[in-house]
Parts: sequence; C-alpha cells; structure tokens
Amino acid sequence: MSTIQYFDINMETLGRTRRVWVYLPSDYSENGSPKPVIYMHDGQNLFFDHLTAYGTAWHVDKALDNLFAERGMSAIVVGVESSDSHRLSEYSPWKINFFAFKEKRTIAKKPNDGGEGEQYARFFAEQLKDFVDGKFNTDNSRNATAVIGSSMGGLISCYLGLKYPQVYETMGLFSTYTEFNQFAFNRFLRNTPQKLQQHAFVYCGGKEGDDYTTNGRMTRNSVALYKALCKRGVKSELVLDSEQKHCEAAWDVHFKRFALEFLQRYYER
Repeated sequence: MSTIQYFDINMETLGRTRRVWVYLPSDYSENGSPKPVIYMHDGQNLFFDHLTAYGTAWHVDKALDNLFAERGMSAIVVGVESSDSHRLSEYSPWKINFFAFKEKRTIAKKPNDGGEGEQYARFFAEQLKDFVDGKFNTDNSRNATAVIGSSMGGLISCYLGLKYPQVYETMGLFSTYTEFNQFAFNRFLRNTPQKLQQHAFVYCGGKEGDDYTTNGRMTRNSVALYKALCKRGVKSELVLDSEQKHCEAAWDVHFKRFALEFLQRYYER
C-alpha cells in the first residue's frame, strides 16, 4: 500500500522553513530497486482536498496508484508547500511585469513580486534533492528525475529544467504563467544554452480566463512556449484541452498522462 509522509526543511538559500510532502509507492522498499522521482511545487495541493485553497487537489497519489496497478510502474513524488506571502517571489527569478495583472496594486504587493526564483531553484535542485536522495531509496540520475508545476509553478519548473538540465531530464509545464514577466522569460529562453537532451510536457486548458489572464492568452503563450522548446531541441508534447479551467481539477486530469510517459521512458530505456 502506498504511503504519504512529510517533513519540514529549512530553505538555506532563503532562510525559510517549508513542509515537504512525499508519496512512496506500494512497492517502495529501502532495500529494493531505487525509484525515479517526480518533484513538484505547491505541495499542499497534491494529495488532500482539505489542504487546498480551492477544495480540490491534484490527487497525484491516486493517479500513481492506478498506474502501478495497470502498468506495474511506480515513482516517488516530492512536493514542496508554497507560501501565499512568498509564492510569486519564489516562483519567478524576475520581478513582475506590472502590466501582467489587472489589479496589480492588490495582487503583487512587495516583497511578493518576483525575483527570488534563483534562490528557490538552488534550494530545490541542490539542497532538497540531496536531502531526498540521502533519506529515500531513489535513483538519483537525471533520466529518473522530473520537475512539474502549474501556473507560476510551471514557470519555475521550466526555469529549473533549463537551468539544471544535469538534474532534470523531464519537465511538466502545466498552464505555465510566462506572462508574469514575458520579456525576461523570453530572454532566458534565448540566452540559456541547451546542453543536454530533455523532454517537456506542455499543457493548457481552453477556459483559463480569470482575473489574471485574458481568455485565450494563456493558450497562445503555451503554444509559444511549446514552439520555443521545440526550437531548442527539447522533445516536447503540447496538450490543449478546450473544456478545462485554470485549477487543480484540470491538472489532475492530465497528470496521469505526464507520469505515464515519463515512467515509460524510464522503465523501457
């Protein structure tokens, strides 16, 4: 039977403490075969509905339980909780473009206006990964390691994947909010060399209009991201679901497909 546990960790690069949730598959054993790892953001939204702000989680555990039952493939999931007061800052290496939000004065209040993503990424790719590899029976190779997030979590996942390709072979970019600072993000894509082969799963819903985005703009930005990744040589897949909104219930629908493709590459290599 799979289990979910948690621990608290001090983010050395930022001087903050965060809770980290860990899913261990039913066939996990300290003395068994090492497991691939899927690293995720917004950890409070991954497993339990009652911990989420909007009442619905990704239900990552159920998706992976089903994958193991159907295909015999399994993985560890590590999800770092986010903080409302620091989420925007930690999930973007660049300050916000204030034209990105309609209600910029109420939504983007300092210090939660971007710019700490580089420090968060160093914590995530170095300290957190080293801790997880030391505590659990993981396969620590890049082919066994994926990073995935949604919205701002998609933005920092893309940054992590391209900044640390020696760590992450696979990126899951769900409803990625590149518009937080589109100019800086595009410059990052242009100026960051593609050193290693990678895979990317780019997803967007067709009904993602809300206070932060104009209906259709998120889709256009996701298509542009997909094209930019393809141009870099990243083996990318684009999934557009016309019926889905910007929420965990939508990302839940397509997480299993992402996980299946990642694990197929891992187990069938």
